[in-house]
Amino acid sequence: MKKLLPFTLTLLFLAFLFYFVPFGDFLSSLKSIELKNLLFAFFLYSLSQLVRSIRWKLLLRNLSLYQVFLINSANILFNNLLPARTGELSWFYYAKRLGVNLSASLWSFFMGRLYDLLTLFFLLFLSFSVVNLYALLVSVLVLIFSLSLRLGYVLLPYRGRLGELKDFIKRELSFSLSFLLFLLSSLSHSLKFLALIVLLPIDSMDIYKGFLAFLGGELSSVLPLHSFMGFGTYEFAFGIPLKLLGESLREWLKMGFVFHSFLLLSSFLWGVPSALVLSRYRA
Repeated sequence: MKKLLPFTLTLLFLAFLFYFVPFGDFLSSLKSIELKNLLFAFFLYSLSQLVRSIRWKLLLRNLSLYQVFLINSANILFNNLLPARTGELSWFYYAKRLGVNLSASLWSFFMGRLYDLLTLFFLLFLSFSVVNLYALLVSVLVLIFSLSLRLGYVLLPYRGRLGELKDFIKRELSFSLSFLLFLLSSLSHSLKFLALIVLLPIDSMDIYKGFLAFLGGELSSVLPLHSFMGFGTYEFAFGIPLKLLGESLREWLKMGFVFHSFLLLSSFLWGVPSALVLSRYRA
């Protein structure tokens, strides 16, 4: 039943999705994308993953940028393919094949994912500050918390895995590293958003709304709930921020589906060859 749950969620979400937007509308939107826009969007996506890999390289210092890029690409691929976030295990598997011990890969992965989440919340609340000044205060608090994580190790006990995390933060994390992790995570998300603008026709007046929708979709890729290949969960997370602003879901769900399909295709184009190269490394 646990294995079937992600597939059941996907079918349920897709049923709702195609109830709101006929499948023919999705096909029309896909066919309307120009090849030059598709290629440029893929370039921006690739640049986003390169920046993301540079961030991982700051945490996995014993690996080359090339090796970290391979792990990052393969991890995204398997995260899309495997249900219930089991694809995350590929990160530790491939890191071990490249000689990284489990403790180092575990806490590096934890810190990277934490900064993914923090930067998404920062950008989301910063965007909402246009209509609500209290959101600006929250975004500032998230920024301060992100940059001062180095100080948090004093609150952790020397007990089990928490003790390992305490040692990792004390040994590896500094203010400058926190700033770079936050900056690179934000830049990676921003480049991916530029890929959305290039791929889909968003009016200048709707760029703000598109950014909110994009952040909602990105949050769905970080949070534990995950349907098969993210279909349904990504689209509805893409549309929910706009629904909160009183917008109609129809067009934004369609846009979310098209962009999500692009992200899946891009992850396959980088992930498959990366997984093949990594399979040649001996554990």
